[in-house]
Amino acid sequence: MSPAGLKRFDGRVFAVSDVPVRPRFPDGTTAANLKAYMSPFVERLGYRFNTDAVFVDEVLASELGILAESGDLYCPCRLRSGDPKADVAITCPCISFHLDEFGALRKCWCGLFIRTDVEDGSALEGVIEMPSGPVEVRVAAFDDLLDGQARHVRIGARDLALVRAAGEYFALSNLCRHAFGPLAEGFVDGYHIACPWHGWRYDLRDGSTDHPDADVRTYPVTVRGGEVFVRVEK
Repeated sequence: MSPAGLKRFDGRVFAVSDVPVRPRFPDGTTAANLKAYMSPFVERLGYRFNTDAVFVDEVLASELGILAESGDLYCPCRLRSGDPKADVAITCPCISFHLDEFGALRKCWCGLFIRTDVEDGSALEGVIEMPSGPVEVRVAAFDDLLDGQARHVRIGARDLALVRAAGEYFALSNLCRHAFGPLAEGFVDGYHIACPWHGWRYDLRDGSTDHPDADVRTYPVTVRGGEVFVRVEK
């Protein structure tokens, strides 16, 4: 066991900040390279670069500085511990790790990325106050799933099964109440989904099952502009 602040790597002990990091980006990486790398990823999450091009260039310049210093891209708004495993949740783009928070803000922490339904991102630059109350989190494009298909979605600490059935989308807890099987891997039959482990069936519309005290929670789903949103409490 290494002392606090130290980490064992390759048979040697290093200060956490000195642990070698395998680079994901070659020497000479530019802001244009980062845009090409990030754009497809954030688009799949329902985000895009801020409409303020000057601000985007400033943030990407700071990201290149972080890359040169640490060997990876980290959110410029968050403090790093120096341990790559602990800091993975702030690796830019970090949207997937903070879907509920960013869904409420309609942007990532610094505002480099804004939700696709935001027309002007200049008002969302920097740290702003977190709105209170429930939030709609974009989880998929409408055409991502076909009828009868399901996918596992993680929103913060919540594990959900997102299901398309009869042209509608439904969201419910991913864990079967019997033996905690993953419902997202189950079989969809009409408005029901059967757990892949032991076949317990749940109604997609209200999470009910024939077994006593074993219903699962459901979450409101909205389809807007070809995007699928799930409503959760922050």
